[in-house]
Amino acid sequence: MRSRRALQAAHPAWAAVCVAALAVSFGASVSAETPSPSTTIDRAVVRFYAPELGGTLQPRFIGERLLAFEARLEAMAETSEGIGDGYDEQRIRVALDRHMSAEVAATLAHKLIAALPPSRRPGQDELSAVRSQLSTALFERLGGEDRVRSAARAEQLDSAELDELMARRALAAWYIDRAVTPILQTNDEQLREVFRTAAHPYRGKAFEGVRAALERWFMVERVSVAESAFLQGIRVKIVLLD
Repeated sequence: MRSRRALQAAHPAWAAVCVAALAVSFGASVSAETPSPSTTIDRAVVRFYAPELGGTLQPRFIGERLLAFEARLEAMAETSEGIGDGYDEQRIRVALDRHMSAEVAATLAHKLIAALPPSRRPGQDELSAVRSQLSTALFERLGGEDRVRSAARAEQLDSAELDELMARRALAAWYIDRAVTPILQTNDEQLREVFRTAAHPYRGKAFEGVRAALERWFMVERVSVAESAFLQGIRVKIVLLD
């Protein structure tokens, strides 16, 4: 399969990084010789560490199915056709960058929350609202939740794994918004400027009629730019392992 060959070739160390297969079904341990038909077998294709993640003692692993799904999402963001089949090496590299950025930012979010006095810690309602807001915006950008879930099923990801991915991205966005630069809230003046000047998908429509959708579209744009800038700032600290 061309996409899977691209997945293995996108980083020269990946072929050597395939550590023990991970059984992902009710957390059960499954024999490599006789896997259960109901069990999805995964393998780690990337492992990396960074000081913010705990250094060499706490490397992080990215499974083949998850990275393939994230590469599909990158392809789906560029076309309304299909569910990202045939993603190329470039889409995999972008997906890997986005995953590592979110992993580090989400970890820093947990540390920030733990360090805050109780009176200043975000409540679960605040974090859930960010997750709901960003998930809705991402689903819209990617052609709808059904399309995203179809792509997940193509890589044998279940709802819990998709929800975990969305939760990590939302927590990472919350951290960047709180500790680096505001990206989650937009005022009316900013939105009107975006409506007039940006290459958004709502050209030719009345501002008031698309305001909410435009705000979600702009949030995804800001989050994406901020994630890239955040990654550039920490890239030198991230070590991909052979």
